[in-house]
Amino acid sequence: MLVVYISLTGNTRRFVKKLDMKSLEIDQMQPKVEVNEDYVFILPTYSDMLTDIAEQFITYKDNKKYLKGIIGGGEKNFGTKYIFSAKDLSKRLNVPIIFDFEKSGNNVDVEKFKKEVHKIEVTKTK
Repeated sequence: MLVVYISLTGNTRRFVKKLDMKSLEIDQMQPKVEVNEDYVFILPTYSDMLTDIAEQFITYKDNKKYLKGIIGGGEKNFGTKYIFSAKDLSKRLNVPIIFDFEKSGNNVDVEKFKKEVHKIEVTKTK
């Protein structure tokens, strides 16, 4: 499963590196990249601008049909704004949030993330 993500501060990038999975970082200036394989999208909490950039990528060509879920990254001290970008994107595109993590995640987050992705892959093969 491909992991597609946006990283501003580097926290999301550090999380993705811990996953040791195939990944694609979206360039905020040129988000329209075509993918032809199943993927999950990781979006940090920052602004509506990031949600718009993520939506441009997902709705480009046939990218949406390969999207299996959204993951939100953020800081719980944001309160109700925790993972708000992922929540907004999920609502806009009617795609489930399958996981969330704080800051750059920890080893437990990495294992839980991989289990969630594995569930998606197993479900697809049935």
